[in-house]
Amino acid sequence: MSAGQEASRFRTRAARALKGEPPPAEVTGPVLRKLVADSAAMLKRGPLDARSRASAARQHALDNLEELHDRLRSRLEARGVTYHRCSTGEGAAQVVRDLLGDARRVAKSKTMVGEEIGLTPFLREGGLAVLETDIGEYIVDIEGQGPSHVTAPALHLNRSRIKELLAGAGSDVGTDDPVTLSRHIRDIVSTFFDDCDATITGANTTIAGSGRLVAVENEGNVALGVSHPAKHIVVTGLEKIVAEDEDALAILEVLAPSATAQPLTAFTHLLGDPPPGQERHVVFVDNGRSEILANERYRDILRCIRCGACMNACPVYTVAGGLAYGSPYMGPVGAVLSPLLWPEGGFSDLPGASSLCGRCSEVCPVGIPIHRMLLDLRADDGYAQTTGFAEKAAWKLWAATYGDPARARIAGTSGRVLARLSSALPFVSLPLGAATEERARARREPRNEVAYSPDPAPEAPPNERIALLIQRLQDLGVKVVPQKPSARDGDRVLGAAAAVAGTGSLLLTGSSASRREILAAERVIVRVDPGTVVDHPNALAPYISDGQDSLILTGASRTADIEKQIVRGIHGTEELVVVVGPTSSHRESEIPVTPGGR
Repeated sequence: MSAGQEASRFRTRAARALKGEPPPAEVTGPVLRKLVADSAAMLKRGPLDARSRASAARQHALDNLEELHDRLRSRLEARGVTYHRCSTGEGAAQVVRDLLGDARRVAKSKTMVGEEIGLTPFLREGGLAVLETDIGEYIVDIEGQGPSHVTAPALHLNRSRIKELLAGAGSDVGTDDPVTLSRHIRDIVSTFFDDCDATITGANTTIAGSGRLVAVENEGNVALGVSHPAKHIVVTGLEKIVAEDEDALAILEVLAPSATAQPLTAFTHLLGDPPPGQERHVVFVDNGRSEILANERYRDILRCIRCGACMNACPVYTVAGGLAYGSPYMGPVGAVLSPLLWPEGGFSDLPGASSLCGRCSEVCPVGIPIHRMLLDLRADDGYAQTTGFAEKAAWKLWAATYGDPARARIAGTSGRVLARLSSALPFVSLPLGAATEERARARREPRNEVAYSPDPAPEAPPNERIALLIQRLQDLGVKVVPQKPSARDGDRVLGAAAAVAGTGSLLLTGSSASRREILAAERVIVRVDPGTVVDHPNALAPYISDGQDSLILTGASRTADIEKQIVRGIHGTEELVVVVGPTSSHRESEIPVTPGGR
């Protein structure tokens, strides 16, 4: 197949998606537009310097990658965790298979690097029973086309189609109600964990200084995986590392707000030592990342934290959908990363899957200049070989114009007029007419821009901090009481090491962070000392500095993988009660009591 034929795949898939019933924009458009607005609002609730600190943490990691990996290896070995590093995806998949040994049943949670290296089909070909335990991943695994979004794998599927897929897999649920569908899949996953030999998870980052592994999730399937099976294997990218706990907390402050418009995910795991009797391995995958790191034009793409904000805001992604990219990485970040990871893999046309509106760079919480990289990739030989003379000339003109701010401003008005004609131009690399309409719609709506400041926000007074914590907890559906409620069978009573007012989060450390006990409880009661309440997650560092296993709870477990409808109480109880003790300035009668969770 010629390079041109290979590169025509995005056009073909995008055209097919646009003719689909329903088309991607009809399914995802309203959801994504609301998500972008909600994400901006959530980021405004955090510290103004959050994005600056997150970007600096990721940049420091790239600038000191080998040194940090040397430190991390030592820290992991001290914790009894084995470090592995693989140069290729194929090699990584084989290492995982070898580590699994005699395992028969493997529970796998969402990992984009696992998608990248084809881990699930590789293990199944070797005779292992592998279950995707994330609800969205379970659904797209049945469908067989892969995820269409990095944080919402089944975003392209509506409830009726999901019901049909489950029926085809032998589960006649009898309704397309998202709550029923979600809980049906939850029960399948829970049963699988009852007889499971090993688990595979990803990691959002690893911490060189403490040897901790950070994984965020909402459903509790990762919590099951890191606490129940006898073997836990983490598969992640070589770049997923930061220097210190504070750097990981900086990333967490922007990750969930940018991804799902949550303050933090329901479970934020800061994994320390493995639980007694569990064997743990971390497999780092290079697979071309070292080459990207050495390329000054594109190395910044490795700062990506996989939040999906760029695709949420992208008019082309909204119209064409994630499956049109044909890659585990979709949207603007995928249009940059895929041709770099697989230069011979037929992804050289993906840089053309962009309107170059710049929204991807605007919303990126770690400041990656994605739109500039897309222009650079279009100028490279691989992209040029897939286009004709007219398109090459058009993009050279575009790059010359928009490479200079003054020329860009002059071209702005006329460019918007010409863009409306794009669907009639034969040399444009995808059906951009609909994308142009989507971009125009986004420009008509309020941008709700996020402030970006290098300066930290001042701390709130203690009284305001306690009141804000109570409000945030109630927003999350948590019952807040001034004193411990009467005991019931199935209670798990814990003491929080600290709490976060701005996010309504509870930090549990040591034995209080035991996932087994938390997941098995019918009701979880957490005591909060008002003296340990901080403003934002970045202030938690002193409370986790002893290196213990830690867990940040932010509301009960939940999913929104089916039409973005929130369903609480997936793995673990829906009933979370927080006891906020009185302070010198808060009498018990002044602490609001909520009647129950939502």
